[in-house]
Amino acid sequence: MLYYVTREQHAYTIDRLLHSFRDSWMPRPDFIRTATYETLFALRRAPIANYVFTDLDRLSGFELDAATEIAKSLVVADPTVRITNWPNKPAGRYTLLRRLYEAGLNSFNVWRLDEERAPDAFPVFIRREHDALGPESPLLRTEAEFHAEVARLRTEGKALTGRIAVQYLSARDEHGWHRKYGAFRFGDRIVPQHLMVSDSWVVKRALLDRTAQLIEEERDYVVNNPHADQLMKIFDLSEIDFGRVDYCVANGRIEVFEINTNPQFPRARITDDEHMLRRKIVVEGIVAGFRNLDPPNAGRGLARFRTPKPKLRRLRDRSLRRQLKDWMTFCRWKAQHGPSIAPPKRRKQPV
Repeated sequence: MLYYVTREQHAYTIDRLLHSFRDSWMPRPDFIRTATYETLFALRRAPIANYVFTDLDRLSGFELDAATEIAKSLVVADPTVRITNWPNKPAGRYTLLRRLYEAGLNSFNVWRLDEERAPDAFPVFIRREHDALGPESPLLRTEAEFHAEVARLRTEGKALTGRIAVQYLSARDEHGWHRKYGAFRFGDRIVPQHLMVSDSWVVKRALLDRTAQLIEEERDYVVNNPHADQLMKIFDLSEIDFGRVDYCVANGRIEVFEINTNPQFPRARITDDEHMLRRKIVVEGIVAGFRNLDPPNAGRGLARFRTPKPKLRRLRDRSLRRQLKDWMTFCRWKAQHGPSIAPPKRRKQPV
């Protein structure tokens, strides 16, 4: 059994995928279960099973410590448990882009706004570090434009902390189109998801009227998986075992934008359009990838864990509906997995 852990407000990513199997060509992968950090933190128990920790960029430093305690307690309770994405290891967006640049794997740099140093290469754009909303600024082509944009943000009451300046790299082809590739990692497997082509430098969705050539290009991408070896090295550098990398190819080399640990998945529905063949290949690859993260383990029960200090006191203020839902989850887990297993006692440090 494999538990996919998300923030409460962002469980829709995996929920939509699992619900879509109702109208699919393949059965629902019932070995995949869902859990939220909020419920785990409130119950201080986790079913002994394999785990994929996601949404890591949406956790505070303290919550990352608490999530790591969950993973440690699971492994103590059953050493055969597989933890995918140890919460204390994966690199966030800024750290990842810096590592890739310094390793020579990306040719563009990144700067934190609260470092109070201007970029030394232009153009750049400004964005938040921890969301998927895209640029907050147009392309800034000079240091003067950069300082003017920072001044505007401060005048509007926006914080510099949590915002970064990213050097812009053009990957436009001779037709003026931009391509954005997306591929998943599931442990030792790379599964391509899509190739989006847009006339905008901010590629959020594909062109509405795609030519037969572009449709075939995307199919070739998901079938042939041409960048698998390079992407695995990038994932290893990021210390991320599961996620989706978004990237382009410019001047014959891969340039990575981000790795999302709780990505959107394609739906497993049946449609009568040109997307069906690609969707079938990708969804079957995703299910096989999740199976790859779910080796057999012998443990049974609920692993109890301690959260680090200060305790998550805000969970005491959860609504009555949320508390009831937590209690129902606990009862279901107990029936499925068995009784709780106490964590080992902490030894007192010698004076």
